[in-house]
Amino acid sequence: MANSELYNKTYRIPSEVLKRINNVLVSNPHGDGVKRAKNILRSGSITYQNLKRLKNFYDYYNPETDKLQYELSGGDLMKSFVERTLNADRDAVERGDEIKRDTSVDVNLGVDAQQSPRLNEGEGKIKKNATAVIVGNDNRFLLLKRSSFADQWMPNKWSLVGGSVEKGENPEKACKREILEECGLDITDMVDTFTIERDGIVEYVFACRYKGDPVDVELNEEHDGYGWFSLPEITYLDTVPHLVEYLTLVFKKYD
Repeated sequence: MANSELYNKTYRIPSEVLKRINNVLVSNPHGDGVKRAKNILRSGSITYQNLKRLKNFYDYYNPETDKLQYELSGGDLMKSFVERTLNADRDAVERGDEIKRDTSVDVNLGVDAQQSPRLNEGEGKIKKNATAVIVGNDNRFLLLKRSSFADQWMPNKWSLVGGSVEKGENPEKACKREILEECGLDITDMVDTFTIERDGIVEYVFACRYKGDPVDVELNEEHDGYGWFSLPEITYLDTVPHLVEYLTLVFKKYD
């Protein structure tokens, strides 16, 4: 991905950053930085261009003259978010340029249903999960960044959308529910692509097409970030185990 492509990306701002900005704004409703604070709170998200502008502000921040502006922009929390986000994207761009193999994915092409030979739900009680591979209009995959709170599974790593199949649910219903709960999207365009058993867990993996606005994602407390990524970018993210494997199993690769 070329650097110029980043200019179309939009990022959801973590809720703790928005709360901090709101608290500072309530106490300081006038002055420099108020307009930017209100714009951030109104949108709840930020473009790549504005991330760069904030990074420039933080680089030249003067605590003696710009302290209020700094706090209205989100302070240390926003600064950390900006730096992490920019570094992750730029690293993906640089490393993506080094990729020599073909990693293209065409979601309009067919998928092969696959079945693990070890799958046998009749033997004992097996935990079931439903996982969604969500693809947007630009053929990028939606990944969620897991929160860092205590007892969180795989904290701070990027993951697909999904979770446990509850009693009385079929896998497709569970997948739709998890999508709605974890990222606030109502998706009905989905295909059951394959089922695999690993470490005593049966995983039902669905390919899902999202045709709406990519910034409509609304995260629950399990996640503090999201992004739409190409497969080359995902290769260099810190992801949960088997994520890239699942992507390549879902979609055929063509020369």
